[in-house]
Amino acid sequence: MKIRRLSILLSAILIMSFLTGFSPQSTYVSNSFDSSLVVQEDRDASIANLYALIEKFEKDGEFASTAASRILKTHIAAVEHYEKNKSFKKAIKHMEGFQILLTSQEEGGLISENAAGALREYTDSLISNWEVIFDSERVMDHIRQLSVAIGPRVAGSSEEKQAAQYLKNEFESYGYDTSLQEFPINNRVERKLQIITDKNNKLPLGAASGSIETGEHGVTGNLFDAGLGLPNQFTDSARGKIALIQRGENSYWEKVQNATEAGAIGVVIYDNIDSLTPLRPALNNSSRIPVVGTSKKDGETLRTQLSKEEVKANLLVQTQRNQNSQNVIAVKKPANVINPEIVYITSHYDSIAFSPGANDDASGTSTIVEMARIMKDMPTDKEIRFVAFGAEEIGLVGSNEYVRQLPQADIDRSGVNFQLEMLGAKYEPASYLAVNTVDGQPNRIWDFTNAAFDKLGKDKEKLILFRRGSSDHVPFHNLGITAACFNMGTVSGGLEPEYHTPHDTIENISPERLQFAGDIISTAIFEYLAQTALGEPILEEAS
Repeated sequence: MKIRRLSILLSAILIMSFLTGFSPQSTYVSNSFDSSLVVQEDRDASIANLYALIEKFEKDGEFASTAASRILKTHIAAVEHYEKNKSFKKAIKHMEGFQILLTSQEEGGLISENAAGALREYTDSLISNWEVIFDSERVMDHIRQLSVAIGPRVAGSSEEKQAAQYLKNEFESYGYDTSLQEFPINNRVERKLQIITDKNNKLPLGAASGSIETGEHGVTGNLFDAGLGLPNQFTDSARGKIALIQRGENSYWEKVQNATEAGAIGVVIYDNIDSLTPLRPALNNSSRIPVVGTSKKDGETLRTQLSKEEVKANLLVQTQRNQNSQNVIAVKKPANVINPEIVYITSHYDSIAFSPGANDDASGTSTIVEMARIMKDMPTDKEIRFVAFGAEEIGLVGSNEYVRQLPQADIDRSGVNFQLEMLGAKYEPASYLAVNTVDGQPNRIWDFTNAAFDKLGKDKEKLILFRRGSSDHVPFHNLGITAACFNMGTVSGGLEPEYHTPHDTIENISPERLQFAGDIISTAIFEYLAQTALGEPILEEAS
């Protein structure tokens, strides 16, 4: 009877916890179990409480042996590590294993039915709580898919479309009404230098102004080491080959002219100074052969390879025409609310050429996917729209197209736009969360973010307000919708050196920074959603 009362009380507490929501200061079950559970406010509802509950049942003789209870305690001791490190995805997986172990013990008569039921209910509660906590490990999974499995996602490319489909599938898996919004984009020049080997390596290239375009299949030939591209450095063997030339000594145009006169079919000019971005030669004239630039590191690597063996390559410079991009839109509408306020949670998922875009902006996009997951069952009287924009890198095309197509009725009930950009740079100075508004003035989003820092006990010196556009919050602001863009950066507003380079990779992403930003932004959004809508919501009468 005593155990049954304990189970009933525990169930009541768990239901209360679920209805009131989880927070870092959630309901705690005390280690003291003299007659009933004691509820306190200043401790986490956690593995420690589950451990104490097992010890109570052990003391009351609800286990057939101490070995049975020891197995359960050993299992959850490992889970506590994941809980403390906010690795909730792993914690949930191990707690599901705990439930299997619990069922096995109950079936084997090693634990009483009432004790097993109480532990199972508490475990269910922990899992439910963890399911709605922002988890950077899940964000990293999405970043890995976008930046590693798919890679650079240039507007209009097949990779961008692949990323859009991936995001659509993720939103749909959470139960959102999801769609793709296609739109045309301007022509773009594609550049490829593919080293024809077993691996078919492709090098990051810079545009050369004045370069002629190639045909659909580019030009193919062996590379020729032309040094600095001086006339006496070209021999008859340069004919029909792609000239590899170092920057310096003479102008870019002179190098190209000398290569053309020597019969070369293309030119690759590599930098003479270290840089994370490829060289972009300015020819100031129109060449008769295709010309591209690359970095010092990549150029020297090719030159070293050439000193050992022949290197065959394919060089492509071609305009891609009549292309489309697409926005991915996932919508959650409240039940029985007419004309609810719309809250937009947005990012962009495209990247620049040759950049995997792990931070810019797979980090922001992966964060809104994680927020969609934890908000899928959240009750609210507002309409939530998650939008991943395409073609941001070529001029905010996707977001401008999205707001252009908004009906006036939607504009009238639009509340705020939370735009997420570059939240995970590992770069040490980029430890500040910036709230960027177009006019540099604080707004409602700033107010809720400021309050989230207080609620979570974060260092307010790490929160900064900037006047900055250059992202997808701008079209919303221009439409009169309260908007702000979030990013992790330096105290002066700077970005990491890997920004817009081939080095924007998942190796340069910090899960800790993602967790820091995600905790704050999700708290700000949750608190905003909990407030009264723009006007008193009109509830439909039940039929």
